[in-house]
Amino acid sequence: MNEVYISAAHAPPEPYLPTGWKLMAFDTLDSTNSALTRLVESEAELTEGTVMWARTQTGGRGRSGRTWESPPGNVYVSYLVAAPAHTADAPHVGFVAARAVADTILDLPRHNTAPPKVSCKWPNDVLVEGAKVAGILPELTSAGGKSWIVLGIGINLKSVIVTNPTYPVAALADHQIDTTAAHVLTVLSRFLAAGLTTWRENGFEATRAAWLEMGPELGAPVSVNPGKGVVTGTFAGLDADGALLLDAPGGRQRILAGDVLLGGA
Repeated sequence: MNEVYISAAHAPPEPYLPTGWKLMAFDTLDSTNSALTRLVESEAELTEGTVMWARTQTGGRGRSGRTWESPPGNVYVSYLVAAPAHTADAPHVGFVAARAVADTILDLPRHNTAPPKVSCKWPNDVLVEGAKVAGILPELTSAGGKSWIVLGIGINLKSVIVTNPTYPVAALADHQIDTTAAHVLTVLSRFLAAGLTTWRENGFEATRAAWLEMGPELGAPVSVNPGKGVVTGTFAGLDADGALLLDAPGGRQRILAGDVLLGGA
């Protein structure tokens, strides 16, 4: 196990996890996703619900290889999730996680304030009052003939300085939510476990509907860069597999990957 982490000298207080889940808490990791992936590739005996948690990260990662700033005080965690039989369905887990994060934020105590507006931004971000507070990075990996999803989640509890962000960034503390990483992990794990059960028992349609409840309004202006230039149109929902549907001047487009800007260009 020593090769998995950089330092575990001062592990943070432990959260309460669903029955059967296992916590691995460290002071510092390069990346919780990278560490958990290495553990899978070592062919260790693992089960769903293995949770890799770090107080800080030295090489936190976001989508498309971007850096995820990881100062102390925020949530950096990766969950091990058994991959579905059809790997094409693996991205569904990102939508399960986004709704779990959104529900977690709304469940946290606030200082005499009304609930903030919490929303999901395709594919794997969660916003509070229009600014990004959480990012999600699901990565498919396998070893010993078994496939897993390493589900990384970062949540800003305190302010983070991000140079040239691709989207406005905020923290829960900006909205009078004062909590701890351990408490957030307790609540998040509960919602995530419930969401995974719903997905497996009822299919992606139930997860898709739950995500859409907190997604953009139909017809809202959206710009997306799928890697071939920015396309501007209006949000037309999610396809049956989670692809973004965009009504653009040239007709409806089905976007499988890209950076989204709500509100248009």
